[in-house]
Amino acid sequence: MSGNRGERVSRKTIAKTLGVWFLEIICGLLALLGIVSPFYMGVLQQGADRVLCHMVLIVLGIAVLGFCLRRAMLRGDLDYDNSRYPGRFWLCFLMGLAVALACVFLPVAAWPFLPVYVLLTLFGSMNLGVLGASLLLAVPVCLTGAGTEVFLMYFISGLFGAGLFQHLKNGFRAGIPFLLSLGSLLVCETAGTVLVMNARPEIEFFVLPAANLVVSGVLLLGILRLFSDKVIYRYRGKYLDLNDPENEILAALKQNDRQTYMKSVHTAYFCERIAVKLGLNPEPIKCAGYYHGMGEELPELMKSHSFPPEVVTILKEYQEQKKTVQRKATAVLLAAENVISAVLLLLEKTGEGRVDYDKTIDEIFQRYQENGTFRQCDITVKELYTMHKIFKEEKLYYDFLR
Repeated sequence: MSGNRGERVSRKTIAKTLGVWFLEIICGLLALLGIVSPFYMGVLQQGADRVLCHMVLIVLGIAVLGFCLRRAMLRGDLDYDNSRYPGRFWLCFLMGLAVALACVFLPVAAWPFLPVYVLLTLFGSMNLGVLGASLLLAVPVCLTGAGTEVFLMYFISGLFGAGLFQHLKNGFRAGIPFLLSLGSLLVCETAGTVLVMNARPEIEFFVLPAANLVVSGVLLLGILRLFSDKVIYRYRGKYLDLNDPENEILAALKQNDRQTYMKSVHTAYFCERIAVKLGLNPEPIKCAGYYHGMGEELPELMKSHSFPPEVVTILKEYQEQKKTVQRKATAVLLAAENVISAVLLLLEKTGEGRVDYDKTIDEIFQRYQENGTFRQCDITVKELYTMHKIFKEEKLYYDFLR
């Protein structure tokens, strides 16, 4: 069985790799077609040798970008869930290529390249986004003969925008990055206009930059809406269902095994509280807290009810962990489950007597330290202390469990 599963995983990996290569080749071919078309239309005032040189360099750049994408996929360096869907990056690159080719027919001050930098960063990573967008920026710069100052003007504003919109995982607060990125574009375009024109600034000089600002702002809003729907809140409806204590799965557990159900509810409470305190996304960790006690039926349950990938990863590591865990989210789940189990057992033994919660919690975390449970985990000592403190602050909650 393990051999069949390994074969399925291998086939899936091969299919994904071939799909990435296919999209990369399509991008290269479309780039060639897009570069050649304006030349034959007589739009570009350049010789055939220069157009050929540009074609070769840009296609080589796309090949390097594809290599970097595959490397990032293998190393897990892509942001969000982009490693699972590499095709999204190439689709975004194709949209950026369309913008780049359209810029050949537009005045230099009206090139909307800030959204291209942000788009490729959000659906790839900071490094890939800047690399891909700069490669696309080189297309109109080379084909129109625009100077180095034009490239630097859009590169600097795009780089700043990409840095502002990196890591929008929790809360999705994009208002300040949105305003700052447009402000950087305005500053760069104003400086470029004044310095390049080398003349007294007049109102007509700023008409095109202002129009570019409006267009870039509209495109950015559309990109952020798309990113919100496809990435940040992609599983919002699923989490609302799975994290409802009265849904069909948990209702059946409550009826068949009330003790496990109550333990899961209390574990999920602490998972959510600690995740919020540590700045983690609370929804997947809370969901893992609800379903970690399902036992042997959990794998089939996750498959049949299409659990979000992040929840599946946490629960699989939780079930397979022996002495150490690697993910911070799994560490939160493990600590919450251990503390709740210990407190419930202690309350059962002592009855109405006095319970020393602090001693029990201290012993659990001391055991973690002695066994090296979190030695390979990405959780910090400060975050462990924060978890420890939260558990100790909940004495009234524990008394409620009697």
